[in-house]
Amino acid sequence: MTTSLPETTDRRTRWRESRRFLLATVAITLLYLGIQAFWMWGAAELAHVGWTVNDPTRTYADEAAAIAEKSREREQGLAPRFPRRVFQLGFEYGYLSQWLGGYGQQPADIMAQLSRPVEAHIRRLDETAVQLGVAPISRLPVRTAADFSGLTQRIEDDPDGVAGRIEQVGSPRLRHVFLLAAHVGTMSAALESPPGDVMPIPATQLIGMHATLAGIPEALWRPLSRTARGTPEEVRRDYMAAAARLESALP
Repeated sequence: MTTSLPETTDRRTRWRESRRFLLATVAITLLYLGIQAFWMWGAAELAHVGWTVNDPTRTYADEAAAIAEKSREREQGLAPRFPRRVFQLGFEYGYLSQWLGGYGQQPADIMAQLSRPVEAHIRRLDETAVQLGVAPISRLPVRTAADFSGLTQRIEDDPDGVAGRIEQVGSPRLRHVFLLAAHVGTMSAALESPPGDVMPIPATQLIGMHATLAGIPEALWRPLSRTARGTPEEVRRDYMAAAARLESALP
């Protein structure tokens, strides 16, 4: 028995519709991948130059002057190494929040094992908090993926009041030193991710803002607001060197 003409025509129509749907799906997928690749490339290029929506040194100049005036008398009574210790505390706070936060919420015994590679950082966090008189301090807890993806904003929101405690025992200016260091710490930990991961991008706008409000010259903070070009190891090495230079320059 031969196939009737209407049946043959209907089959060809269905095949053409299926083929059009398949081609449209492939085209949309390729377009999405292209847009994603372009966005990642653009973000990486902006990270290399440390682009900001404004010039922090100009935008926050007046506010920085007011903070410096408000902080001057209070800082005269502080120990000479106090500002540097504030930076160290902020760095470890951000570093550990990023490093351990990547594991999410784990049972205590598993988290203890995961913490072994960063025991020195935990010890420095505890010791520095005691030296500054703001102990106890621990990293920001991360229970969900949203907690981890929003880590930068959570540091800004200061849910545990750590930055507030620094301001109480130190000054408004040192609050910004702490927050600056926390963002530098998260970036430093992110740069230690296994090779092959997407290159992290620093919190450029926030780093520039807090550094300016802390009275830190642009030449010191600008390298921390961007990523150098090179291998992951070279990028990490250059970033850590820039962090060390800024820390050593603190009075």
